[in-house]
Amino acid sequence: MTRHPVAHGFLCSLFLPMLLMAQSANAPAPALPQERILIHVHSGNPADWQAALEKADTYMANAKPHNTVVEILATGDGLKLVDKSSQQSHEVMKSLDQDVSFVACHASMESNHMTIDQLHSGVGTVPSGSREIALRKSGGWTILDDKALK
Repeated sequence: MTRHPVAHGFLCSLFLPMLLMAQSANAPAPALPQERILIHVHSGNPADWQAALEKADTYMANAKPHNTVVEILATGDGLKLVDKSSQQSHEVMKSLDQDVSFVACHASMESNHMTIDQLHSGVGTVPSGSREIALRKSGGWTILDDKALK
C-alpha cells in the first residue's frame, strides 16, 4: 500500500481541529465565581472613592480563591478616581494588585472631554455605564453605590 503524505497531511489538517473542538465542547465549563460585585462610583467626593476602594479591597482580601470578582465602574464625576493624575492613584494601583478590576464609562468620558490615555494603567472602558450595570444585574451581580458605602 502506497501512502500519500500530501493527502495524509491535508486530511489531518481538516480533522485535527474538529477533534480538538469536540474535546473542548465536552469539557466542563469553568464555574462562575459565586460573589460578583459591581461598585458604581459616580461621585466627585474623594471620601466616596476611598469608601469604594476600601470595600473592594475588603471583599478581595476575604475572598476564597477564584470565588469573588469585584469591578469598580466609574461614571460622571467618579471618572476622577481612575484618572492617572488622581490623588488616589496609589490606592487604585493597590486595588488592581488585589485583582479588583476597574472600568470607565466611555459615554461619560466623552461628555467630560476625557481621553483613554488619561486613564490609570489597567483601567478598561465600557460603552455605557448604565448598560454595564444592567448587564451585571441581569447576570446576578450585586450592585453597590459609592454613596451607600460610607
